[in-house]
Amino acid sequence: MPQRILSLEIDDAELKASVLQTSFRDYKVAGFYRTPLANGATADQIKRFLEQHGETSDTIVSVLPGDRVTWRTLFLPFRDAKKLAQTVPFELESSVPFGLDEVVVDYQILHRDRAGTTVLAALVQKRDLERHLELLRQGGADPKVVDLGPLAALNTLNLVPDLPPTFVFIDFARRATTVALYRERELAGLRTLTQPAAAAAETNGSGAPPVESIDAPAVEALVGELRWTLLALNGAPLDDEMVCYMAGDPALVAAVEIPLAEALPVVVRRFDRLPLRNLGPEAGNQAPAFSSSLGLALREVSPSNTLGVNFRRGEFTYHRAQQELREAVRGVLILGIVVVALTLADMGVKRYQLANQAAAVDTQIQKVFGATLPELGPVPNPKGMLQQETDALRQRVDLLNDVVPVSSSTSIDILRAAASAVPNKIRIDCEEYTMDPDAVRVRCNTETYDSVDTIKEELLKTGYFSDVEVKDAKAGKTGGVDFRMALKLNKDFRPRGGHP
Repeated sequence: MPQRILSLEIDDAELKASVLQTSFRDYKVAGFYRTPLANGATADQIKRFLEQHGETSDTIVSVLPGDRVTWRTLFLPFRDAKKLAQTVPFELESSVPFGLDEVVVDYQILHRDRAGTTVLAALVQKRDLERHLELLRQGGADPKVVDLGPLAALNTLNLVPDLPPTFVFIDFARRATTVALYRERELAGLRTLTQPAAAAAETNGSGAPPVESIDAPAVEALVGELRWTLLALNGAPLDDEMVCYMAGDPALVAAVEIPLAEALPVVVRRFDRLPLRNLGPEAGNQAPAFSSSLGLALREVSPSNTLGVNFRRGEFTYHRAQQELREAVRGVLILGIVVVALTLADMGVKRYQLANQAAAVDTQIQKVFGATLPELGPVPNPKGMLQQETDALRQRVDLLNDVVPVSSSTSIDILRAAASAVPNKIRIDCEEYTMDPDAVRVRCNTETYDSVDTIKEELLKTGYFSDVEVKDAKAGKTGGVDFRMALKLNKDFRPRGGHP
């Protein structure tokens, strides 16, 4: 989401700020601000400055001046990040008169190859860092990052199009000058020089020293220092026509530009005269005087291709980030609980709806069952009972339509043969007819006992039955003779033409 970044640069003589407004894909400079300080910054001055220029900022970052930080360029014969973090502090300890428990250390990787890793390692005394953070806290600011000013200033080179492989960068500030040497577009050396003449200069209304206040001897001394510094960083005389980018207060740049070009074989290119990326003409003219604060703000915008360290580590860790993380996690948990609750509620509603639908279906099944088999009345499992009755009916239909298991005749064939076997002159009334896989059983009434014997003989003649048994022949209650008969099926009988 869009953010407003306020980058602070505080020294004993001046308070500066660069403000960037970021969007999803780009950024723009919202403003550059500066105010002179008489005897160093106070909490009240910072508070008023922030109320005027940084009250709506989402992120605040700050830089320490070069005279408060010590740094060295180190080559270590390994590439492992964990090993680097363990080794760098001990490599620095031998070059400073402080114990590791008195300082905060961070480093920036400059180059990595098969042979090892080159890093710029920096340290600040805890007392200086604590004083800086306390001053900002009293002024109402809690910086996310505390960087090294000279190193942060180098990030402004990302605004310059078409950088050559090897070049020099010089940033002129009121109290110090930053000198950097690049080879193959990688930082090869970084130093800071003090400027007594510039520090003693009077300031105009904008806080920048006027040109006429920088005397010629001070400029000559500064140019001499720059010459020896560049020779030391390069390890040899500079190449002819080497490009030298100059940033900083316009008064200092204007005073040093010509003398430096005369003393060294360099081609000077001033930042305030270059077309800088993402900066309009007005912002481009102001940007060179805010190199450190602007460079740190650019690091927040694009951390992957910028340089910088962060001394907010260990006991000085930025707690707001942890709080924001905790709040974000809490928000995710709350959202998750809401989602689970809504899901459970949705499942409950759907389950209630399904239960109602199931009850309606059960009611309809009971109605259908009652209409189909009213003699059975309500039953606990109407579906199962309907299935049983359906299976029984299907079995009966199968017996009527399919081949009887013990013969090749169908039940219809057998019923037709039995009916045709009874002579027309004999009356017979069948009240019950039952057929199973082995036999046909009937309960009938006829005129006389002789008729019973005649029916038996005629049925045996059909060939469909291997035996016919007459049982319980007796006088009927309404006349005639009642009898039961079992007609055992003939397993080997094959009717001709499919019919008897």
